[in-house]
Amino acid sequence: MRKQTKHAAQLKEMYAKKDGRLQGVGYWEKMPFFWFILFLSYKCTRRCSYCYAFNQVGDDSPVEMDENTFSRLLEWIPEVWRANNVKVSTVGFLGGEPLLRTDRIKKVMDSVFDNTDGMQCYLYTNGDLIDSVNWDDLEDIQWIYTNIADTSIEELARRMKVITERSNVINQTIVATLDDYNLERLLDVTRFGIENGYRLRYQRDLYRSMDADFAKRVLKKYHELCDLLEGYVLKGYDVHTTFLVDTLITGWTFEESPYLCGKRLAAVFPDGTIGPCIRDHKFKTGTIFDPDPMSLLQCDQFHFDLAKPDTPDECKECEVRTACQGGCPHDKILFKGSSSGKSLACELHKEIIPRLRYLDELKKRR
Repeated sequence: MRKQTKHAAQLKEMYAKKDGRLQGVGYWEKMPFFWFILFLSYKCTRRCSYCYAFNQVGDDSPVEMDENTFSRLLEWIPEVWRANNVKVSTVGFLGGEPLLRTDRIKKVMDSVFDNTDGMQCYLYTNGDLIDSVNWDDLEDIQWIYTNIADTSIEELARRMKVITERSNVINQTIVATLDDYNLERLLDVTRFGIENGYRLRYQRDLYRSMDADFAKRVLKKYHELCDLLEGYVLKGYDVHTTFLVDTLITGWTFEESPYLCGKRLAAVFPDGTIGPCIRDHKFKTGTIFDPDPMSLLQCDQFHFDLAKPDTPDECKECEVRTACQGGCPHDKILFKGSSSGKSLACELHKEIIPRLRYLDELKKRR
């Protein structure tokens, strides 16, 4: 870590404060209960076939947020924070490639810490620009998620070392979307991540999720992954299972859903529109210029929650229900036209979530 920032101290004060705001219990007390997901720009150094923005954003959509909208965003985030009753919030920078405009990242975080009690902050990047960015602009970034895409493991290792040396991050995560190439090298990526102390985040190639043969390949590879991780746990490595299956929090055992989609999640797009889903860039509920922002963020259709009235009884009785919560509503809407019914990855969840939970228990026992 290059230096301890004044904002880090502010976060510690925020965690310690007893102010009656909504927060997690016990182990989950620092879990953010409100997400600001910022797509400030769709400009990118790549064109990945599985990218949500690439697949959904038309040529007539604004590529980058204009100055007037960005100025409003700096006011809007603190306004939303004051309007809700959540203690721990998080700001995430996605795109496009966020490192193309680090100056805006700094302005957002300065506004957050000047006008709220402070928030967690993370950034998704493909890592292409890590040698040329102004790291002073990124001093408040706590977590960096690096999408390996088609980058070699050797080059990924170099990039993550640069991030370690030049940033203030407290944790780095390797993100891999399981297309054909990454599915083939999944175990090699895992070995590199575990042995170097990085966390891992894997997600299916959503746009191939209805391909039955591909789904079988993904399930088979996940079983191989669990076999590999079990060996690392037994050797004493610190293996983390959260988000190894898409966005699922596999260790969540409470009946109430941990997923805030359609409730306490604000995805902000380059034109200033907002929506309830990080994956859906077409469905909008309003803009950051509209009054009463909290009401605009409420959207039953996107609730990722077993409590939805159209959840099948089978899901409500399933042993992995607290982690799966019936599956991602966006995925079901995209391919079936409705958020009702079982998860599109039901079989994967039934077989793999118990294995990941076993790894957690095995790690605790050791």
